[in-house]
Amino acid sequence: MVRQPLFRRRTELDKKSRKSTNRKTAEEALRFLDSHMLDPTPANYSFAYLYLTGVNTMLRKAVDGLCYDGVRLSQQDVDGLMDSPTSGAATGNITLIDDHEMRLRHQALAFAELTAATLRDTGAFNRDLTRGVDDVTAGADMMTIMRAMIDRTTEVERKLADTTRETERLRLDLEAARDDATRDALTNLPNRRAVDREMQSLCQKGERITVAFCDVDHFKLVNDRFGHAVGDRVLKAVAETLQEVLHPHIVARFGGEEFVALLSGVDVDEAFALVERAREAVAARNFRVRDTDELIGQVTFSAGIASTLTDPSEALREADHSLYDAKNGGRNRTICKGGMRAAA
Repeated sequence: MVRQPLFRRRTELDKKSRKSTNRKTAEEALRFLDSHMLDPTPANYSFAYLYLTGVNTMLRKAVDGLCYDGVRLSQQDVDGLMDSPTSGAATGNITLIDDHEMRLRHQALAFAELTAATLRDTGAFNRDLTRGVDDVTAGADMMTIMRAMIDRTTEVERKLADTTRETERLRLDLEAARDDATRDALTNLPNRRAVDREMQSLCQKGERITVAFCDVDHFKLVNDRFGHAVGDRVLKAVAETLQEVLHPHIVARFGGEEFVALLSGVDVDEAFALVERAREAVAARNFRVRDTDELIGQVTFSAGIASTLTDPSEALREADHSLYDAKNGGRNRTICKGGMRAAA
């Protein structure tokens, strides 16, 4: 009996293992849909796959928040999570960033082509000037040569002006593309990508970062009762209040109904006081449905706070754990690492 090469046997074993894992995931996805009384459509299966495999951590966290206390997902919940470009549920943010990167590459190439064309025109003009001087020396009519030079100069100036305008347009497009890739479309706050970059930058500078996770309480009930359009307006109002109270610190939308505040140069005690002011300001607002003036009721958020000098990821994890403690402790409260808390 001829033995197969070791790498071939391993490849076949890997294939069998992947096939077994995929089958197991498929079965789990179907059970997940059954548990929430959702139809096993391709879209719902994709949703279940993203959640179960943890490919998208933002989706997983959003679903866990919706299913708190054993609440079932509705089809409206699933559709909203998968369709929203700002929730991070599918791959909307990734696709958006990839699109911007592709635009940047094309614009860089376009700029290079414009610059090369201008250089070619300048070289041709210099050669024409040299030939003109030679023609005058040889006895040619000077007025004819001057008119030709003026026409040539006018053409070069026009092309240079066109190049300048195009360069400015490209510069503005580049700035807009960079901004779009790091900004949340609904609230106009920085997004998760911007938070990651800013935290890394602050740590490299040796600055202390205190981070606060803020998550709107019972947000699913708002969406279920009043619809996602009203829910979006509530998120925008919360975002505006957080920005106003926590200024000049950075407030970002991390995904779904979760916000992150980067409190640079602030220790946990100062951060606690700031976040408490923001929590109280949100709870004091009188939320109503704009179209009908129907009272929505009090909107609150829970928050978790942690601080770091060296490890942004660890600070985010600790703040996230404190946030869950705040949720489990009754919501509408702030918890810092170490147990400091406040409740409404």
